[in-house]
Amino acid sequence: MKERIKNIAGSFFISVTLINLAILILGKILRPEQQFGYEVFAYPLIYGVIGIIPALFVRSDKELTVKQAIIKEIAQMMMTVVAIVVFIFVGQPLTRDILITASAVALSIVIIYCLVVLIGWLMDLRTARVMTEDLKRFQEESTKRESA
Repeated sequence: MKERIKNIAGSFFISVTLINLAILILGKILRPEQQFGYEVFAYPLIYGVIGIIPALFVRSDKELTVKQAIIKEIAQMMMTVVAIVVFIFVGQPLTRDILITASAVALSIVIIYCLVVLIGWLMDLRTARVMTEDLKRFQEESTKRESA
């Protein structure tokens, strides 16, 4: 459970950072004339929380196959896209501008989600390598003690 919370928190902070970057890029492309007040700093945090909600509900106590893990990630990503797009655009009239913006936001969410998964995987890979090296070192030391 502690590891799960740690992973979700890590995903949240990575997501918030990437969301800030996406807002900057999309804002400069789609609405360069728009200016914001300080309240805009809360949005990446809100979107980050919305983005981790599916991870809180979609979980498995058993070990998943690669295919099952991929399907789980795709399902979580789709739930995240829908939740954030609905949160942002609910109640707005369906105009061409809104559809273009919503499409750009959905695409950026998919990219951010994939980057969060990739970064998490790379961090886990690094941790696994360190643990493997530590285990090898421990085994070598244990073998030396036994032979002495």
